[in-house]
Amino acid sequence: MVFGINENVLTAYGTIWDGDGRDFIYYFSKLEKEHSDITIRLHTYGGSVFDGNLMCNAVERSTSNVTIIIDGIAASMGAVFILSSKNVKIVDNGYLMIHAPSSGSYGNAKDHESSAQLLRFIEDNFTERLITRTGKSRAYVEKWLEADTWFDAKTALQEGLISEIIPATVETVYPAFEPDLVGELESYNMYACALLSTVTPPPASFHKSKPKSNFIDNNMKQQLITTLALSAVNAQSSDTAVLEAVQGKINDLQASFDKEKEARTKAENDLKAFKKEQIKAMIDAASASASKPFTDDERTVYDNIGENSGVEALAHVLKTTNKPGSPNISAHIQNGTQGSGPVGRENWDLDQWQKEDPKGLEALATSEPEKFNTLFNAKYKK
Repeated sequence: MVFGINENVLTAYGTIWDGDGRDFIYYFSKLEKEHSDITIRLHTYGGSVFDGNLMCNAVERSTSNVTIIIDGIAASMGAVFILSSKNVKIVDNGYLMIHAPSSGSYGNAKDHESSAQLLRFIEDNFTERLITRTGKSRAYVEKWLEADTWFDAKTALQEGLISEIIPATVETVYPAFEPDLVGELESYNMYACALLSTVTPPPASFHKSKPKSNFIDNNMKQQLITTLALSAVNAQSSDTAVLEAVQGKINDLQASFDKEKEARTKAENDLKAFKKEQIKAMIDAASASASKPFTDDERTVYDNIGENSGVEALAHVLKTTNKPGSPNISAHIQNGTQGSGPVGRENWDLDQWQKEDPKGLEALATSEPEKFNTLFNAKYKK
């Protein structure tokens, strides 16, 4: 089936194939979001019962005011579909055709019996719908299902199948005929041909014609080739080759983007890991230089400061809250002056202090905090 939308009008022409119920719901739902009044222009020979039921259910549960206009023929499942709306109009030269569902089956006897049971279920559903619409008795409408039963516009109105007859919007290009004599398929084909000469043709998007072999001109091809730097094709290449090259370029760009994203994520994770190690080293060093090692709770507090406020803020906090260390007696003895530090150690870095004289480093943090901070910052590049 071919679907198209023009303002609040949904045009549905052709056979109801498998999958058309889903497509119908897609287009119909779009109109429901924008319009309280929706018109469905229908011309169909029928088709899949199950997809037709999807279409029926979508219309029946809709809160919009839905009008169905039969532009040519509503046959078989198409005639059942129109029962989903209370407001159904038909052109004065339109037709309906009702019959029982049919199908083919294969397999063993049980398979055929199962198919027959399904057809009875579907036929019973058709009967109930016809009774509800027309108010006729079961015996009356069941006769419509016994064979191909045709209705012209006037008969359809008399039987209560439609609510109004409107002037046709097509120019009749065929002689008067009896549908029972020419058959369903020929009737459908004649109307399909007639609709091609409508005064106001449906939008071009309604027609799903095969793509032309040269639907992209050479100038457009060259622009695509130049812009995307396509090397495997030229302006004389086929449309398919150009489109495949474009899709290949898109795939390459997507792969490059994914790779870059992965590298960026890795770099961010590495930076986070480095920051954690830096914070831990700062807390370890401050704890070692304190009179008493930090408790777990204190370490947690300092860790949160480093994570949330940065290592510079953590360094400041550790500097101002550091506990005073115990006096280094050996330093006083060697230097003779409090806090001056041992002679010959002016060029030691933090690692050498921690290795050679950790207690002297503790005393240095207390007696000469600026010198300690210089060593500490040199170690951790702050």
